[in-house]
Amino acid sequence: MDTLRVATFNTHWGVTLAGRPFDVVGAAVALDADVLVLQESWRPHGAPGYAATIARLLDGTLHELPMMSDRNPARPQHLPLPPGPVGDCGLAVISRLPVVDRHTVDLGHARHDVIPRRYGLGLTVRLPSGATATIAGTHASHRLWGSLPQLARLDHALRTLGGPTVIAGDCNMWGPPVQAVLRTRRRAVRGRTWPAHRPHSQIDHIWVDRAWKVLDAEVGPDTGSDHRPVRADLGLVDAAP
Repeated sequence: MDTLRVATFNTHWGVTLAGRPFDVVGAAVALDADVLVLQESWRPHGAPGYAATIARLLDGTLHELPMMSDRNPARPQHLPLPPGPVGDCGLAVISRLPVVDRHTVDLGHARHDVIPRRYGLGLTVRLPSGATATIAGTHASHRLWGSLPQLARLDHALRTLGGPTVIAGDCNMWGPPVQAVLRTRRRAVRGRTWPAHRPHSQIDHIWVDRAWKVLDAEVGPDTGSDHRPVRADLGLVDAAP
């Protein structure tokens, strides 16, 4: 049986709520994921950011999808912006497995969201047996209920692709409402993830289809971001769901 560790972590631009840098690289590498999804991955000046360092330390390939500039009002309130060219922030997906295809899914715009458009970023990876699976990262809108249509669009796109699939990311919504939208999926991880210092809600999720068996899963500790990371060890039980 092919096994796969998937993890997701909203890195909050690599700073605490007070705007102080934390060890985002160490926290991400400690997840030891085969496919790692990072939200709010910041590249000051648009140059390689900490996601590139994480990918190198994990011996993985980095795929990035910027969604806003670092002048966007969605940035952390106390983020110290360096002088010079404008940087960007968005999704990063790192894979230690061979990537055979990349998929960008337009998730549209949620009303009053200061990010013009949100996207999902999927990587189709080759597992040791030769089977393939698609892991899609997302950072859905924080506008109340705005995330649900976006998650539905991502789910539809993955089902159209066929094969085993996983959705991982900051869904900005609790499990039960998302479950009502992702009816053919189930949560691989259950536990409070936000706010990290004293979490009361789970808004960071890994959603699997029936191709997968959940072997192990956990919510990680408070590392400095406002979100806690989550990870799941998955076993492929059906290569053609």
